[in-house]
Amino acid sequence: MKAYDLDEPLISIHIPKCAGQSFMHILRIWFKDNFYPHYSQLQQGPPPRYELKPGICIHGHFNRAKGIGVPDFYPTATQIITVLRDPLEVAKSNYFFWKTRAREKQIKNGKIKEGGERDYKDIDDFFRKRPRSHIWKFMPCDLSFDDYKQILGSRFLWIGIAECLQDSVDLLADLLGFEKTKVHQINPSVRDEELLTETKEAFIDCNPLEFAVYEHAIELLKRNGGVSGRSTQKTKVGIFENAG
Repeated sequence: MKAYDLDEPLISIHIPKCAGQSFMHILRIWFKDNFYPHYSQLQQGPPPRYELKPGICIHGHFNRAKGIGVPDFYPTATQIITVLRDPLEVAKSNYFFWKTRAREKQIKNGKIKEGGERDYKDIDDFFRKRPRSHIWKFMPCDLSFDDYKQILGSRFLWIGIAECLQDSVDLLADLLGFEKTKVHQINPSVRDEELLTETKEAFIDCNPLEFAVYEHAIELLKRNGGVSGRSTQKTKVGIFENAG
């Protein structure tokens, strides 16, 4: 794990449905006036481009697909952190967020047609029509099976795991020199459907690299004492196994 340099800014990538709101709450407590949000929806356009000063933290949706990624705004940034989550759970949360919060708005503003192709019938219809994970849009660069371990180790100061966010955040507190702070679940989605086994298997088969990166991030956290040697996959450590 890289050492934190107070003379350099900290870039925090919020991958949607990866406990980003809960993590942002912690960062605001720690960094106070040195915390800066990077969200296009707050500006009704591209987020502001902040001056990279020592000791600040810039946190938000660094979406390269929309031209607001880390290399687009802060190509010289050397200290990057993020939180990852089981890619399958991320996709499920995207569906339930759409179903309970976004669908009616999209129909009202004409983005989708009621009963149309993108008005998903159920969770399996959503997964069939959106088989790819969106995680790569938010990474600071492209990854491959040949280089993902090297990139995660060299580009990231810390990678937390949503399923054990408290353990992850405690490790980050030690790394950054802040007091350990209790994590609270923010912005969860109600889940009232189950995914068919064949749909789940098809999604996993379609996103092998995403799952490999997630598993490697868990191993990195374990090596640094961030999950007390426990397996997030088998024991569902922490409170975020159904976060968002």
